[in-house]
Amino acid sequence: MGTMSNNSTVAAVLAKDLAALGARRCFGLLGTANYRISHALVEAGVELISARHEGGAAAMADAYAKATGELTLLSVHSGPGLTNAITGIAEAAKSRTPLLVLAGDVPTGDVKSNFYFEQAEMARSVGATAERVHTAQSARSDLLRAVTQAMQGRRTVVLSLPLDVQNASVAATNTPAQLPRSPGRLHPDPAAVARLAQAVKAAKRPLILAGRGAALSGAEAALMALAEKSGALLATSACGHGLFADDPWSLGICGGFSSPVADELISESDLILGFGVSFTGWTTKRGKLIANDAVVAQIDIEPTRLGYQTGVEHAVLGDAKATAEALLATLKGGAFNRRSPEMRARIVAGDNHHFPYRDTSSGEFIDPRVVSKAVDAILPMERVVASDSGHFCGWVPRYLRVPNAKASCLSHSFQSVGLGLPSTIGLALANPGKLAVLGAGDGGFLMSIADFETAIRLGLRMCVLVYNDSSYAAEVHYFRRLNLSVDIVQFPETDFAAIARGFGARGATVRTLDDLAPVRAWVAEGCPGVFVIDAKIDRDLEADWHAEHFPS
Repeated sequence: MGTMSNNSTVAAVLAKDLAALGARRCFGLLGTANYRISHALVEAGVELISARHEGGAAAMADAYAKATGELTLLSVHSGPGLTNAITGIAEAAKSRTPLLVLAGDVPTGDVKSNFYFEQAEMARSVGATAERVHTAQSARSDLLRAVTQAMQGRRTVVLSLPLDVQNASVAATNTPAQLPRSPGRLHPDPAAVARLAQAVKAAKRPLILAGRGAALSGAEAALMALAEKSGALLATSACGHGLFADDPWSLGICGGFSSPVADELISESDLILGFGVSFTGWTTKRGKLIANDAVVAQIDIEPTRLGYQTGVEHAVLGDAKATAEALLATLKGGAFNRRSPEMRARIVAGDNHHFPYRDTSSGEFIDPRVVSKAVDAILPMERVVASDSGHFCGWVPRYLRVPNAKASCLSHSFQSVGLGLPSTIGLALANPGKLAVLGAGDGGFLMSIADFETAIRLGLRMCVLVYNDSSYAAEVHYFRRLNLSVDIVQFPETDFAAIARGFGARGATVRTLDDLAPVRAWVAEGCPGVFVIDAKIDRDLEADWHAEHFPS
C-alpha cells in the first residue's frame, strides 16, 4: 500500500487499501451510510455482490470466506442495515470466520439520528470484534488493525464507518504499515507430542477426530498418514464434514448426524485424538460417544478451547497439521490396528447409504431418507453442498455426499433457520462452475426467499431440495411428545415448484421416486440454472438425532 498521489476521501483510500490487501469480493446491500465505501470498492476493482436482504448478504459472505480463506467483505447500511445482518454476523462470529464487516454509521456524535445505536455493543454481544474508523488521520491504521484481527486472528470484525469520516479528506502521506507478517504454524511442545505417542502405543482402538480447525490447517493428508501408521479409524465433526471423504477407514461425522456404524465404533474407541475440534455436546452426543475408559486428547491453537467443552487427558497447544506431522515423525506405529477386511465390511454395511430402515413413504408423502439418497445418486458428484438449520438438517450431510471439506457448508453454529439459501450462494461463488446443492426446510426457504432472485440473477447452477412438511417440524415433534398443541407451528401446503417457476427457475413436486424424472432430465442437460425439488416429505417421521437430543 503506497502513498496516494493526491488527497482523497477516506472511503476511497480505504477501498484501495482493501483491494491491495487482497479483497476481491464484497457482499452487501446499499444505503446512504455505506454507499460511498461500496462505490469506492467497485472503483478499486472489488466485485460487489448485491443481495436482497442484509441477513442474506452476511450469510453469503460467511460461506464464501469459509470456502476461500480470502479477505471477504460485507457492506451494510447504518441502523437497520446492521441489525438486519446481525444473525448472519453471529453465525460467522461463532464459526470464527475471518470476515470484515464494513458497517456504515451515523456522523460522529449524531445521537439524535433514527439510525443511531451503539454498534460496538451489538457486535460484541454476538461474539464479533468491534472496531471503528475514528478520524481521517487514523483511518488507515484503524483499517489495518481490523484486517489483521480478521485474517490473522480468525475473527469476524465489525468496523464502524461514521459517514462524516468516510467523506473526509485524507492526506497522501498518511500511509499505514504493511499487514504484519503471519507468525506461521504453532508447533507443539515436544514433550506433549511424546506423551501423545505413548497414548497411541497403549491404545487398542484408536480414533482420529478432525474438525474445522484441521481443515483450515490443511492437515488432511497428515492425519490420514497418522491414522494409517497408528491403525486408527477416522471421523470428523459436523464442521469438518468432507475431510477424509475418499478414505475407506473414515466413519464420517461424529455426533448427532453419525451413521449407525459410526455411533458404534466411536463409542468403542479407547483413544480419541481430536485435532481442531471443540468436543461440543453435539459432537459427543452429550458425552455418550466417549467410552468411560477412553483417553481423550485435544489439539488446538486456542488455549481457552482446550478442555472447555469436554474434559481431556491430553491438552496440546499446537496447529493441527504441525502436531500431526510431529506425532507421525515420533510414532513408530500403534501396537494394535483397527483395520481389517472385517472392519471394512462392517463400516460399509453400517453407513448411511447401506444401513436398513423402514421406508415410510406413501402415495402422498415420501420418506426424506429415500428422496435424499435418490437425489444424491442423480446429481453429479462435482458439487458443493450447503444446509439450512431445522429438523431436517441431519439428512443433508448423511445422504448428500461431498467430495471434500471445502465443498461443504453447514451453517449451524448459531442454529438459525433461514441462512441456508444465501450460504449456498456464497459457497457457489467460491466454487465457480460447480453445481451448488442446498438442503432446506420449507420454513427456512420461505424466510430467505428474497435472495432466491439473487441466485438466479447471478446465473448460478443450483439444485434446491426442500424438505417440505408444511411446518416447523422441530417444534411439532418435540411439543407433540409433551402433549401440547402444535397447530400454531403447522401451515397450509406451499407449492415451491410453482414459486420457482415464478422466479424464472425450474421446479418439480415430488411425492414418489417417479416424480424425480424432471430432475434427471435437467441433469442430462448439464444442470443449467436453478432447479427446485419440492419434496413432500412424511410429516410424522421424526429424525433420530432430533429425538435423541431433545427427549421429552
